[in-house]
Amino acid sequence: MIMKKLNLIISAVMLCLFLMHGHAQVKDNMFYATMQTRDAQGLKINHPNEIKIIDSNNGYSAVMLSPNAAEELHHKVLVHGPGFIYEASENDALSSIGNINKKSARAQRAAFSITQETLVRQSLDLVNNFNIANQIQELENYGTRYHTTNSARQAVLDLKSKWEGLAAGRGDVSVRIVNHTSTNMPSVVMTITGTEKPDEFVIIGGHIDSTARGGNADNAPGADDNASGIATITEAARVLFSMDFKPKRTMEFMAFAAEEVGLRGSKEIAEDYKRRNVNVVSYMQLDMTNYKGSTNDIYVSTDSYNDDTLNDFLIELMNFYNASGVHRLTYGTSQCNYGCSDHYSWAQQGYDVAFPFEATFNQSNPNIHTTRDTFDRSPTPNATHAAKFAKLALEYLIEISNGVTSGGPGGGDCASTINTFPYVEGFEGSIGGWKQATGDNLNWTIDSNGTPSNGTGPSSAAQGSSYIYVEASGNGNGFPNKRAILNSPCFNLNGLSTANLSFKYHMLGDAVGSLSVEASTDNGATWTSVFSKSGSQGSSWNTANIDFSSYAGATVQVRFNAVTGNSWQGDITIDDVKLSESGGSSDICQGVAPYNSSTNYQIGDLVTYLGNLYERIRNDWDLIGACGSSLQSAAAAKLADDSLLLSLHPNPVDGEYINLTVSNNLWKGSKLLIIDVKGAILKEIKLEGKVSKLNTSKLHAGTYFLTLFNGPKSYTKQMIKK
Repeated sequence: MIMKKLNLIISAVMLCLFLMHGHAQVKDNMFYATMQTRDAQGLKINHPNEIKIIDSNNGYSAVMLSPNAAEELHHKVLVHGPGFIYEASENDALSSIGNINKKSARAQRAAFSITQETLVRQSLDLVNNFNIANQIQELENYGTRYHTTNSARQAVLDLKSKWEGLAAGRGDVSVRIVNHTSTNMPSVVMTITGTEKPDEFVIIGGHIDSTARGGNADNAPGADDNASGIATITEAARVLFSMDFKPKRTMEFMAFAAEEVGLRGSKEIAEDYKRRNVNVVSYMQLDMTNYKGSTNDIYVSTDSYNDDTLNDFLIELMNFYNASGVHRLTYGTSQCNYGCSDHYSWAQQGYDVAFPFEATFNQSNPNIHTTRDTFDRSPTPNATHAAKFAKLALEYLIEISNGVTSGGPGGGDCASTINTFPYVEGFEGSIGGWKQATGDNLNWTIDSNGTPSNGTGPSSAAQGSSYIYVEASGNGNGFPNKRAILNSPCFNLNGLSTANLSFKYHMLGDAVGSLSVEASTDNGATWTSVFSKSGSQGSSWNTANIDFSSYAGATVQVRFNAVTGNSWQGDITIDDVKLSESGGSSDICQGVAPYNSSTNYQIGDLVTYLGNLYERIRNDWDLIGACGSSLQSAAAAKLADDSLLLSLHPNPVDGEYINLTVSNNLWKGSKLLIIDVKGAILKEIKLEGKVSKLNTSKLHAGTYFLTLFNGPKSYTKQMIKK
């Protein structure tokens, strides 16, 4: 009996020691980090002993976290990225959440212009997708690049050698290994010193480590995440060296260690650059470039820490260089999350960052962080998808490293202006899901002040409808008193004696909203209100006409503000924006050459044809008015017929359906003809609404024309079937 009791006591003591040892092991392995409070609270419910929430501030928490809980967050909870930032100490974690919503002061935000067309177009022709494919497979062949493994370190050393080989013979190039305190895996940085502004840096980077469930215990090939990004960066560097390109600003290429475990490598490097006050003009991240999981080719991430001005410039580059031809690519926007990738490390230090991605984040590669992330699972062959990112990378690197920048307190950019009138702009989109209207030639962009939560937008809105969606709430979970802003580049009014801005709008909501238009003549430093309207306006369209006579002879930037009050939800729609000369009687065709079929016309070019003036828009011509009339009368005629604008999405179409949007009421009682290139009418359709879904499944691949007839008037849009 005594022996039995003794055995029970010994067993109990051993159990306690085991539990204490296990708890000590968990505690010993835990590390400091920051993350979103909602994620921390979720982990606390499922893993109460493996996360300690130290403090929370403004939706973010400083925590102690176990590797198991971090892995749970990384692999199951989030759209992309680790979702947490590794911190060296408790003080660092507390300091980070205290500053998380504060932007570091910038002396001047850069505004970029397209000035390097010859060099960029030369570089695009040199991109070789097979080089990218080979580099992806080389990195995949390491088996795993988890940050604690020897193979991870070797991958970095081998990449250093490859980059040195690309730059052989260049005295202005250096390649260095960067060792870290938070991981044994190093990073590698290649620097091309600028010829004129060596103290200004243009950086492109991505992480070279990989992970799979179980960390270094499993094979983690990481072909897409992120061998593809490193291979794309390497190809961009190869092209530049093959051109013997010498940038005016210093250019750097970076491959970071340990991104998958809290952005460790990039965090240390970005903090070092900030500590040394390095002037980083811009940073672009390439993390996953080779899995085409969505309709468009490239998706620009619009999380609040990304820079709107830099995002806008990437879109401007794609509009300019990739709208058509062999280098054509399409784009959209998407959002990832907190600590999404290495660009967040740079954003935390106050630098302007952008992150173009392979798909929408919820449609990206489903095989990442598993043993299945291999090159052969890419839906497009031979890295052709990643090659499109190499082209965007070259456009970014060449234009910004060699180009002229300007800036001002408002962050506007008046270097490129619209100076052909009347100018017509039709735009569509919502905050969180912005897209450009077909046929536009001016980039309307969303200001960061108006960014709401992910996924907001009226679910009942028809695809292709034009709206700005704004949301606010007074319960602390929404975005009270936020502004949704559509902000244009500038109108150059130097050639006009007077000018008139007109647009249509309506407002819907359960409470009071307001719409205002503001103008600036000093690049966004100060704004003057030129129009305001309050109250719920109903679904009918209202037309606003604003006299810009006082701005004649100036360059004017215009923005639309949709402002909400607490607990208000609704949408404000703006459509059919026009800027025209409101005075003068000269012939609009005066001095304009006739159409010439051998001329390669650019967006904004004017021609005369059969007694009318036309303006080149993307893939089409816009009728301005009849020769002999004045700008004023031509603009009035366009206002009368609502510009007869058709838009198609997606175009080219590779599925069974395409969406046709008519921007006015011409769909009522109108007939639409589908015509082939020989002029044969293939189908006659009676439209049932402003937005129609057309079945294209029986059409063969080729070019077609969709013509809308309304009595004697007609309007035609080209459609391409893949």
